[in-house]
Order: sequence, then C-alpha cells, then structure tokens
Amino acid sequence: MTNAGFSISDRPLSDASAATQDNYDIKFYHLNLNISDSSTYLSGSASILFAATVPVPEQVRFDCSDLLQVDSVTAAGTSLQYAHAENKLVVNLNNPLEEGDQLMVNIYYHGLGSNSGVTSGIFSQRVSTWNTRITYTLTEPFSALNFFPCKQVLTDKADSVYMFLSTDAHLKAGSNGLLTAEVPLPGNRVRYEWKSRIPIAYYLISFSVGNYLDYSFHVPLNNGTDSVLVQNYIYNDSSYLRQNKASIDKTGDLIRLYSDLYGDYPFKAEKYGHCTAPFGGGMEHQTMTTLVNFSFLLVAHELAHQWFGDYVTCSTWQDIWVNEGFASYSEYLANQYLKSQDDADSWMVGCHNYVKSASGGSVYVPEEDSGDEDRIFDYRLSYKKGAALVHMIRQEIGNDSLFFATLTGFLQKYNNGTASGTDLRLYLEEETGIAFETFFNQWYFGQGYPICHIDWHHANDTLHISSLQTTSYGTTPFNMLIEFGVNVNGSDTLITLRQTNGVANWKVYLPGQVSAVKVDPRHWSVLGVPGITNTQPDPTAKNLRIVPNPARHRVNVYFDNPNGNCSLVIADASGKILSMKETPETHEVIDIGKFPAGLYLVLIQDKHNIHRGKFVIQ
Repeated sequence: MTNAGFSISDRPLSDASAATQDNYDIKFYHLNLNISDSSTYLSGSASILFAATVPVPEQVRFDCSDLLQVDSVTAAGTSLQYAHAENKLVVNLNNPLEEGDQLMVNIYYHGLGSNSGVTSGIFSQRVSTWNTRITYTLTEPFSALNFFPCKQVLTDKADSVYMFLSTDAHLKAGSNGLLTAEVPLPGNRVRYEWKSRIPIAYYLISFSVGNYLDYSFHVPLNNGTDSVLVQNYIYNDSSYLRQNKASIDKTGDLIRLYSDLYGDYPFKAEKYGHCTAPFGGGMEHQTMTTLVNFSFLLVAHELAHQWFGDYVTCSTWQDIWVNEGFASYSEYLANQYLKSQDDADSWMVGCHNYVKSASGGSVYVPEEDSGDEDRIFDYRLSYKKGAALVHMIRQEIGNDSLFFATLTGFLQKYNNGTASGTDLRLYLEEETGIAFETFFNQWYFGQGYPICHIDWHHANDTLHISSLQTTSYGTTPFNMLIEFGVNVNGSDTLITLRQTNGVANWKVYLPGQVSAVKVDPRHWSVLGVPGITNTQPDPTAKNLRIVPNPARHRVNVYFDNPNGNCSLVIADASGKILSMKETPETHEVIDIGKFPAGLYLVLIQDKHNIHRGKFVIQ
C-alpha cells in the first residue's frame, strides 16, 4: 500500500527514498494516540524533535510502515510536503537547517499496523483464562515503525519520550516512565499521560492497554536512601493477584540483588513495572516490562535487561550478546544468590547441554544474518552460549569483586548509550589487565566448543594429567582454563590449569593418596568430556610402538590391542595438533616428509585410554 501526501518538488519517490537518516539525531518523541483493548487500530500523532548533525537543505526521512496511513505533516503550524511508501516517510523542509538546528515535526496518522491478519509490532488478543483482552506493542528488533513514525537506529536514542494514551475509562494503559496524569475526556474516556526523561532506544518504547488492576509498591535499595516504585498492571481479577502476589513481590529482591551486583537500578528516578500480556515470554520495555507471567527466572531475565539492554544497549544487532547474554546469565546469578548454588549449578548444566546440542555457530551474529530475526534471537547462541561466555569471563578474571566491579564500570562508562562486544572486551582488558582478544576470537566471534579426552595417574607425590583436545567445529584448539576436582586423602581440592594446544601434559605436586579426578566440577566451561581415565601405571610402552625412530620420511605406528575404532593424532612438541584421523586398523603408516626436523608426539585414543609415544625426525 502506498500512501502519499503532497509531492516533493514534483520529483518521483525513487529520488525521495534516497533521503538519509544520517543527518539528524532524535531528541524527543511525543506520541498522542487513541487506542483500545479490542483492536490494533490506533490514531493520533507523533511529534518528533530532532537536531541536525550536518546542514540539512531539503529532506529528512523517518521509518514509517506502509500499514499506517499518514494524514498530514506539520512543523511550527505549517504544512510540510511528504511522500510515504516502501516503509519510509520522507518530509520536505520549508527551510534548510544548519548543523545544530532543532525542529519539531508533527505527523498525524492512523492505521491497524497489520495486513491480511498478519501483525507485527502491535497486537490485540484475548486472554481466555482471565476473560479479558489486551492490546500491546512488541517491536524488537525492526517493527516499531508499525505503530509510530521513528528512526530505527540503535545508536540514536531519544533523550526522552512522552506517551499520551487515550482509551475507554474502564481500561488502563501502561507505558514507559512515570504516569503524570489521568485526564478525563468526553465520551467516558481517559488519557493516561506517561513521561520518561531518560534516553531510550526506539524498540523499547511501548504501551499496553486492557482491563488492568494497578498493584504497586516501593522497594528500598540497600544504600538506605533510595527506593524504586514497582508498578504492575495485571489482569483485573482478585484471584490473579492472590495467585501471583508472592511472585510479583520477589521483584524487590531481584532489584536489590542486581543493584548490588551491577550498580543501582538505573531508572530509579522513574519506576520499574510490568504489564501482563498473552504472548510467549517477556519483553524488557524500558521501566515497564511486558510479560506473560511472573515466573521467577522470567522476571529475573527481563529485569536484568534494564541494566544490559536498556541502560546500555547493543550498538548493532550483531552484538545482541550485550543484551541477551548478560540477561540470561543474570538468571544464573538470581539462582545463585537468591536460591541455592545447587539451583545455579543445575541451570548452568542445562545451559551447557543446550549449547552442545549443535556443533557450530557464533555468539556474534555474522553480518549476512544481521537482518534475520531468528538468527539474532537464536536461543542456543545469543542466550545460552552468551550466558556461558559471561560465566567463563568470570572464571578468567578469577575474582568476583573485580568481575562485578568491572561490569558496573562498563555500565557507567556506556550509560544511556550503546556498546558492542568489542567495547566490552577492551573495557575488560583495561580494568583487569587480562588480555581477552584470544578469548573473544574463540568464544565470541568463533564457533564450536572444545572436547577434551582426559587421563591421569598419581605417582611419587605428583599428579599427572593429560588432555587431548579436539573441537566440535574446526581444528584450532581453544586456549582455556580447565578446573579439576581432585580427591586427596578423602578431601576434595580444586586445581585450575590452562590448555593452550591440542595436547597438554601437566604435573602437579600433590602429596597424599589421590582417589578420583573430576573435570570442571563447578561447571565453568562449555566443554565436552567423552571420558576421564585413571591410567596407572601408564600403559603406553606395551600398547604403542613407533618404528623407525629416529625417522626421515615415514613412520609405522603399531597399536597392539585396540578397542574398536581409534583416533590417531600427530602433534608437535608444543602440543599443536598436526593431523588427526579415525582408524580401525592396528597398523598405520604416517607420511612425515612434510614435517621439519624435531620431536613429535603420537597419541591413540581408544574407548578407554589415551596411549602416547614419541618419535624424532632427523
């Protein structure tokens, strides 16, 4: 559908559609809308204050869905020419703007925000359980234009937003910021005037309207001087409040927890709140989350977004980890601090298993997928692997006080703005003194996870641990910490070692009687461990023979007693894997002519053991 007002200097739309959004910054949105609980239809106006960042001689462009009908555009009481098509609204200016000039444009429009039964951005649904209807917005990542003209650019947050919502008097309409007035209107209607004076990303602007009950309370913060209004618009049924009150009240515990870990709730000058709506999950609309229910981890996740996602927003959708990875990890923290370590461990085991349910995929969204909503919000990668990545950063830092202080400092540095994954890496390095580039290349931009075949034995007060690392995707080994739980004389102790190559051999002085070794007992790492074997004594000598040795062009590898298929690995003296193959044979001839002179390792992994040998190339 094409909606056009006046022509733009009689030029075709193809010329107008080339107008850019790079010549201005959004300062303020004032939405004044008529809405109901029975339809996605809305009407009213969007007043947009913007400032020119460069001289603007003729035009500005806004995102505006073709599902909306633009009725007129004005500025300073004067009509402006415009063209509206291809989800763009191009407005012709009466007078050119110089850099720094500001202009308020008023756009009057109406529409359903839907077409042929398909909706995106604004929804109206019945909640049969509670015999009510709700109309609500849900626009992340690209659908805000379906309910108001805007600029859908993450790095251009509006400095403030007013949302005036007129509806039937028996309904309530919730939105961002503070409810500053409820103005009676003719025809038994009321206007809810919500105002937020804190920077906000376009997709976090929202409303929800229905027959709501307002259940509100204040949460004192641990600093003893501040409190946060928690305002909940819930289904207007006394039994709903009775069934959910205890869960809603836990919001206070979560606000205090995250305020301790990440710094005070960033929007305490306004509020935190919830609007219930019938969709599958939650959406962290700034200061007023929309959610389906008050399950503990759902509330924990969406509340954490107020810090990671709202206060600091990903600078591109490719960096959605800044939003979803940290909100997901906050579920682990909510379990750890407000429930039990067992609950947290169970959560992390499930997280790791979900990540390992497929072999590839990066947390960072590749550029070619940056417009694919399903890829952006891939639950395994953006949420679960993203959370696991944060947990491994916590292990790398190795000091919880420094870890949380660094996250708090990062939020303060980028407050009310945007940041990328690389911005976070650089800040981590600056504050901790730890080099994280390799870590991010592996875990953030890279794909897959390590798989470690572990064996150990204890002799002469020394614990010998070996790890043969393969990967689920690609061949480059992960440089990573591995924690081992060791039972010595009946007591458990923890040892953390770093593997930098495909083959690692460690010796740890550990007097006493070692009875067991566990890998990653506290679930730090996304790590596959097909087996861990106590090889005592080392059976290498009798099971693996390499001839000739020294060698020049090829070697013969004999393995006397295999248990089914084996993995045959050749590595250099540093542990870097040079070749790997699966073989059912007991004899393999290895071409070594391409390798330089030096010492080399041979490892054969069968179902139960890793067998080692060495040879020299002259």
